[in-house]
Amino acid sequence: MKEQSILEVIVHAISEKKGENILVYDMGQVSPFVSNAVIASAGNLRQVHAIAHNVVDAIKEHGFTLSHVEGNAQSRWVLVDAKDVVVHVFLDEERDVYQLEKLYCDIPMIHYDL
Repeated sequence: MKEQSILEVIVHAISEKKGENILVYDMGQVSPFVSNAVIASAGNLRQVHAIAHNVVDAIKEHGFTLSHVEGNAQSRWVLVDAKDVVVHVFLDEERDVYQLEKLYCDIPMIHYDL
């Protein structure tokens, strides 16, 4: 069985909890600190936190390093820092407010429609 990359693990964990509009940005050319940024959204707070918890569990289960999780039970945006990969899980409305896609518009991106 082939070993999964951290990106595969993260995208699969997001899709397992029905995360929407999953975008993966290749940050290698613009940041010395992270190689990828992942953005996903959910329709309600419970789903935001279910996705974030599933990502954290999958990272640990596959032996990757988890650095930090930012956000609490009322957070409409949860950030999961897995050293080389940063994951942003937004409530739909919150994603529209912050529009990280505009900030990252010049960075190579892959859209996962799972």
